[in-house]
Amino acid sequence: MPFLRGKLLGNGLGESSKRQLEWLLDELERFYERVACCGRVEEKHVRAIRSFHRDIVSVIETDGA
Repeated sequence: MPFLRGKLLGNGLGESSKRQLEWLLDELERFYERVACCGRVEEKHVRAIRSFHRDIVSVIETDGA
């Protein structure tokens, strides 16, 4: 996660967008830890990852970065 966090937060986003992105990345990390503990990836996990992707892209696009 540090690589992803560094790449996304270090690209000139505004403060509001950075805060939103930091929150999303924190949530994504916690989600990853929960999925890793259950030992298998289910369809609901894939849907959740797609949702995280949409939310992250939305924050970046909204900021115009």
